[in-house]
Amino acid sequence: MTKTLILVVDRDDDFGEKGGVETPVIGIEAAKVAAMSLGVEDPEDSDVNALFAAMNIYNDLIKDNDDVEIALICGDKKVGHRSDSMLISELETVIDIVKPEHAILVGDGAEDEYIYPIISSRVPIDSVRKVYVKQAPGVEGFIYIISKTLRDPQKKKRFLAPIGILFCFIALVYILADISAFVATNSVSYLFSMTAPMVVFLIGGLTLIYAYDAVDIIYGYIDLIRGELKSPSITLTFKILSAVLFLTAVVIALFSIKDVLNNGILFVTMEFLSSFLWPFAFSMFLNYMGQTINDYVETKELPYGLITTIVTIMGFSFIVQGVVDFLKNYMGYGTVDVFVVLVEFLIGVVSIIASSVFTVIRKNSSVEEIADEI
Repeated sequence: MTKTLILVVDRDDDFGEKGGVETPVIGIEAAKVAAMSLGVEDPEDSDVNALFAAMNIYNDLIKDNDDVEIALICGDKKVGHRSDSMLISELETVIDIVKPEHAILVGDGAEDEYIYPIISSRVPIDSVRKVYVKQAPGVEGFIYIISKTLRDPQKKKRFLAPIGILFCFIALVYILADISAFVATNSVSYLFSMTAPMVVFLIGGLTLIYAYDAVDIIYGYIDLIRGELKSPSITLTFKILSAVLFLTAVVIALFSIKDVLNNGILFVTMEFLSSFLWPFAFSMFLNYMGQTINDYVETKELPYGLITTIVTIMGFSFIVQGVVDFLKNYMGYGTVDVFVVLVEFLIGVVSIIASSVFTVIRKNSSVEEIADEI
């Protein structure tokens, strides 16, 4: 008599994350405990139904006196290479213990199917069972399913974020076209025609805010600032200076393009970048410098990671400045000495390379120190 394995796959590890179940789970009694553990924590999770369906199949086959075993394997909440590696490891453990000749796979949806080809390479698969949870018919059931989905942080980012980005992009295309037409003709009608795109842009922005829980992130920053205000630190002072310099960069850049709006979008963009680049770079420099000084005061050690970040920012700034100057020369929008452009590129590239090499050296030295301690 051949041995059949009924295998339940939970790729995103709901059993472990929510129910605290240690996997792999092997045996009908252990499966019952796992199902109860997740069912108590989240009775609406479809993985519970998948495991119950597997136990139903197990009972049917036992009645027919088949040699059968049930097992549950889980991946990781970060679905991808890491979760699939953990699934493969647990699958190998199950195969070593059960030694099945055939398998019946049970899952709750399409996401778990990505691992099925890997399973079939290790044990022959007789059949695959998808478990769909029955829902009450009608509008109320549909609305409930949608609201349940939109409360899940991962699903919000997966489904809502692309919609928000698409809305914002389409709206910006029409807004920029109306602005260009207004600048060229001074006709107020183009400003009124921006109403619909602005509404679409607002909807897209609100969708992105909800998808990424931006309000919670902002409240988190507010609480952080409140904490720093109660116990003043060097970091807060530099952050304020950085924010002021950033706003100054925006104002300077906007004023720099005020008189050149009729010269084409590419020229306007390059003028904006030329005026905005270095005040923005120095605002970032002040922000990281504040963190560097604060970390040094607290630990009495130089935070080399922050220092290399500062050098990298400056390197990229020089490269962007070189690209802008090169395009100005190439398209006839200005005359910048070729030697200056080469120096900008050289400083930028050398800074980034030096930062990368130093990071690698520090990483290797840290690994060696850990090895020596061991």
